Amino acid sequence: MQSIAKNADFHYNRIMFEWRFRITPEIIPIPFLETAYFAGWGRVPRLTHANVRENELIVRAESFGSGTIHVPMPHQILGVVMESTESLLSRQQPYSLVRELARGAIGRFYRRLFDWQMLGFQQPQEHADRMQSIAKRFSGLITKDPFEENLEQEFVSVLNEMEIMILEENKEFSEQSCSWRMRNDNRLPITLAVKMPDQYMEKPLEVDKYAKLLQDSFQAVLPMPTWRELEPQPDQFNWERLEKHLSLFPRFGFQIVFGPLLSFSTNALPDWLFPHLMEEGYFESRATRFVNLLAERYGHHVHSWFLCNRFVDQSFPHMPLERTLSLVHMLAQQLRSKGIDVPFIVGITQPWGEYALQQTPGWEQVQIAEALMSCRDIDAFLIEINLGFGPHLTWPRDPMTIGNMIDQWSFLGKKVYVSISVPSSGNPIAIETEFAQNWQWSEERQRVWTETLLLTILGKRAVRGIFWSHLQDSSESSNAMESDYGLVSAGHTMKPAFKHFYAARKNLLE
Repeated sequence: MQSIAKNADFHYNRIMFEWRFRITPEIIPIPFLETAYFAGWGRVPRLTHANVRENELIVRAESFGSGTIHVPMPHQILGVVMESTESLLSRQQPYSLVRELARGAIGRFYRRLFDWQMLGFQQPQEHADRMQSIAKRFSGLITKDPFEENLEQEFVSVLNEMEIMILEENKEFSEQSCSWRMRNDNRLPITLAVKMPDQYMEKPLEVDKYAKLLQDSFQAVLPMPTWRELEPQPDQFNWERLEKHLSLFPRFGFQIVFGPLLSFSTNALPDWLFPHLMEEGYFESRATRFVNLLAERYGHHVHSWFLCNRFVDQSFPHMPLERTLSLVHMLAQQLRSKGIDVPFIVGITQPWGEYALQQTPGWEQVQIAEALMSCRDIDAFLIEINLGFGPHLTWPRDPMTIGNMIDQWSFLGKKVYVSISVPSSGNPIAIETEFAQNWQWSEERQRVWTETLLLTILGKRAVRGIFWSHLQDSSESSNAMESDYGLVSAGHTMKPAFKHFYAARKNLLE
């Protein structure tokens, strides 16, 4: 249905389209439904307004009339994942939400299976038989009266079967892919790295305590403080903090990944920069000076340079994306001109583009990719998958969908690194129901996600490194990424997810 949006989230007088879905709140909680969004061409999100009214989910968005609808859905193994429909036309008559989500899962499965088989994947006959049975069952259900009693539960049952099928097929493909990659060298050419927290700098004996386990699990560390911490006032540098990092970890044989040098977020850039953002060339000159000083003082320590991240979703006034990308190009060229011959990496935060749900971006992701591809001095993309619901986080997807996103970036001619993190506590979305505990993040759920993501990424032939965003929780931090995303608790207890890095390093990696 074509309509004019009157919601404050949209600009007045823009033509909006509307999708209606029959829902059963007992199947998908209303807080989940209210976070649904529309995606257009390339599954890029669009500004969306979703609300529930009289057992209907109504989704309004700007579009050309068709696209996919994405909804958080309870998942029996992973807790919560974003499910999606196939492309749907806007219309007055309501769709059945769970039927369309089941159709979407089946369609994604078969498309990925075709891609994998083109790469030599051998599907187990048991999987083929089960998938044929699920598809046949779904085909029978869609011919029934859409208002037949218990039909919605039948579609949920199909979706639940698809959840297990996707996990098992993804695991089989990833294992076959790892075996193929190892057939010549018996080891995967992938680097495991971890972001080291500052409390290790205050208590260096803790590094000694865990050094053997860290060495057995990771080859590299990201030990760099933010620009805000290193230059709290213009031209007043706190190098001592960084030098503690750089003198400590090489003693234990760790490679150094330097960065991100520039993270375009308010808690990473110095406060004194912001009043001058509108001054032509000021930000660029200060950033260039800062990066050049780092290169001159510490370049000989570094095995890889993580140049920047958060430039896609940043929303600083007077800092349009073309200005930011131009700065990234310039920094890469200047560092390379100094004779630095190690990989230069650029971070891609929220690779599915959830930032577009807050405001319409000036650039589509494909345009950003093309702009970065044109810079020959940039060697690799770091796809940042920090799971969660919130600003700068990546909404959870099933491993097939995550693998597909990694493949898309690998087709752009650059090497690919992947940064991952998974919370170990808290609700994915604020839910006040008696069943809320079923969707809580937990240490066990963090372990399951970590095992699934590691295997998925290790099976990707273009991937050259996997970074975990934060090693240890901090009880003093208000930042969720530091308070419960670590592999080690604030009390120095190893979480169950840690063992999967140890197993990957021992069994698969160089």
